[in-house]
Amino acid sequence: PEESYGFVIVSLSGQSWHFEASVYEDRELWVQAIESQILASLQSCESTKNKTRLGSQSDALAIQSIRSVRGNSLCVDCDTSNPDWASLNLGALMCIECSGIHRNLGTHLSRVRSLDLDDWPVELTMVMMAIGNSLANAVWEHCTEGYTKPGPESTREEKERWIRAKYEQKLFLCPLPASDVPLGQQLLRAVVEDDLRMVVTLLAHGTKEEVNETYGDGDGRSALHLSAAMANVVCTQLLIWYGVDVKCCDARGLSPLAYARRAGSTECVEILLQYGCPNDHCSPSPPL
Repeated sequence: PEESYGFVIVSLSGQSWHFEASVYEDRELWVQAIESQILASLQSCESTKNKTRLGSQSDALAIQSIRSVRGNSLCVDCDTSNPDWASLNLGALMCIECSGIHRNLGTHLSRVRSLDLDDWPVELTMVMMAIGNSLANAVWEHCTEGYTKPGPESTREEKERWIRAKYEQKLFLCPLPASDVPLGQQLLRAVVEDDLRMVVTLLAHGTKEEVNETYGDGDGRSALHLSAAMANVVCTQLLIWYGVDVKCCDARGLSPLAYARRAGSTECVEILLQYGCPNDHCSPSPPL
């Protein structure tokens, strides 16, 4: 019997349309073309809806400010022009193809977001404007000798090899400065000194245990306590993304939230509450 190469389109209202192609290849081409149009339509609707929601001129200026950060005119991983996807914790912009690869890395390595389709609250905008592609690559692509960075025309496989070498294997990562001071203590110092590049470098190198180190001598403050006390929105958000415990309390039983409130930082307070920081005093830690 003659084989059928049909497909059906079903609408949200339950209407259906049946189509027939003469050969398998034609059917597949039609299905791909229709799926592509559906995706483009959905993205257009979401973009329009998001623009309506964002609305004000200040929001549009915030997105433009992110695009204008040094290095952000090209994809952080393959130099494609006008990237419109972001990795929040890396503070970098990338093209849509590289963003798909980043999603496969997992959110512990890269938190992907669309400039055009997603909301951009002030704390996320501040992180993106503070870092940008040039600073990010100064850390993550510090030494690429012997390796060739992919370009816009490189295959997806070539881009994926580069991205996994860069962020999973950390082959090109900026080395830590020579120091006898443990990484966790260096992080505390970098936060106090508001040295963002060093904070980014230390977080890239650090284990969860290292980034959660606290001051000794009966103090008990973590890097998160310090950033909250300084009303440093960028560091507060980065520290949480890189695994600093929001529930950690100092030797007096004070959470980072208490420090943020004393500093009068609405943004830090909102971030800490969003990630589950205790809203009251904790049990004091035992003396060290």
